[in-house]
Amino acid sequence: MSFTVPDGARLLHVLGAGTLFEVALVEHGGRRCICKRLKVRLLEEPVAQHAFDRECLALERVHHPAVPNLLARGQDARGPYVVETEMAGVTLRALVARYRDGGLELPAGLVSAVAEVAFDTLAQLHGLADDEGPLELVHGDLGPDHLIVRDSASAPSHRVAFIDYGLSSLRGVVRGDGERGTLPYVAPEVARGEQRPSQSSDVYALAATLGFAVLGRDPCRSVGGAARLIEAGERGADLAALQRAKIPERLRAGLLAAMAFDLADRLVDATQVLAVLRGKR
Repeated sequence: MSFTVPDGARLLHVLGAGTLFEVALVEHGGRRCICKRLKVRLLEEPVAQHAFDRECLALERVHHPAVPNLLARGQDARGPYVVETEMAGVTLRALVARYRDGGLELPAGLVSAVAEVAFDTLAQLHGLADDEGPLELVHGDLGPDHLIVRDSASAPSHRVAFIDYGLSSLRGVVRGDGERGTLPYVAPEVARGEQRPSQSSDVYALAATLGFAVLGRDPCRSVGGAARLIEAGERGADLAALQRAKIPERLRAGLLAAMAFDLADRLVDATQVLAVLRGKR
């Protein structure tokens, strides 16, 4: 895969492509950074353009150690690009794969530590405000590829970062119809189209993401996008597997409470889940 580097940057490594973006590690301004571009076939697609704009807006307005900083935004012959700070560490998916390749499961103690700091961080992000009031930040697409477990050398105590804000929303930003995030990390009511992604569905998605770390696989039973969408909307995540998992009871209780199928039975605030993980609820 080739990657067109904007003027003033030097390509270090092509990282790959997601649904909307091509991503590369570059050197910019004397530091390692992440550069993103829309896929060529999506340059004229309004939905993709909107996602690019929201990524930039979120990084511009949200200032927190767990969120990349916007360094540059521009347009050249290839199309729009954004340069943002690299969040040192490894995605949760890659971390699980490292252990699995060695025939091991992610240690339950590590999952518990990551879960506690991740929900603490999410609570902080959801509570951010500026001079005009709460930012009302919703990530909108939490999953194992968007949770970074930062290396202990630069960030002790298993600190985390959240990346990829193309489906995010902030105060005053109108969401597009049909947006839901990545299956199977989507709350049932969002999968059914009854509600748009919200801070409460972020909480569900983060719990499901940590469920992936516990199980070493996606927390669902179905295979394929259509089947997973039906399962997410009609049955929710695979809670039975989490109930059987050999993990600390606080971790089990917190994840199950945050992933209850019915919204009325669910913990919908990150601080509530954090209290369970810390044994205070």
